[in-house]
Amino acid sequence: MWGTFWCWLRTHEFVAIWLEGVALVAIFVLDWRERIDQHRERKEQHKETAVQLENARKQVEAAVKSAEAGIEAALASKKSADILASLHRPFMGLKMVSLRAGGLGADLWVIAFVLRNFGTLPALDVGVTIEFFAANTSFAKIKEPTSVQIFPSYETETIIQQMIARRVEIQTGAEKLRIDFRMPFRAEDGRYFEYNAQVSYNHKLNAFDIEKSETLLHYTVTTSP
Repeated sequence: MWGTFWCWLRTHEFVAIWLEGVALVAIFVLDWRERIDQHRERKEQHKETAVQLENARKQVEAAVKSAEAGIEAALASKKSADILASLHRPFMGLKMVSLRAGGLGADLWVIAFVLRNFGTLPALDVGVTIEFFAANTSFAKIKEPTSVQIFPSYETETIIQQMIARRVEIQTGAEKLRIDFRMPFRAEDGRYFEYNAQVSYNHKLNAFDIEKSETLLHYTVTTSP
């Protein structure tokens, strides 16, 4: 049977060539489809990898933000604790400075300095030193003894009557009136502090501004039991 078949193929050689061509086309089509399938699989794998990488990036960003939020919360908590600890002592300050009398057209001014204990413990031996400057020239200095005691959240006033040198120049703004304010005080544990502030006269408002202030720890006196 096979011999007959081969004889038939030799007789009809064009049919064999045609079958061979069909076989080659079939092989090409199968190879082409396999390549398409592989390309599709690689594309899907690439998409899956990209999604995984994006998810991983988002997770890392979320972890970083969470860590940063934790650090900020810890710093805020520490700052709050530091503030509370720093306030657990006498904390004297200048609340305001006001002109009670005088001012425009008057040489004698009555000035009120409002002192307040912003801390949580009494301030002992509170004193006040006030020095007046016209431009950079000192023209008056007033010093009160360190004998006042101020409890937490309490206020007291120091009233000063002062003749103002070069009053016309100061009130027209040609020269600046500056007041250097110093207030020593101590805590019950032997720490000695000094509060310093710089006050200036605002000629446009006929009022005083507290420009800057600071509190310094001068020294500590320890007592033996």
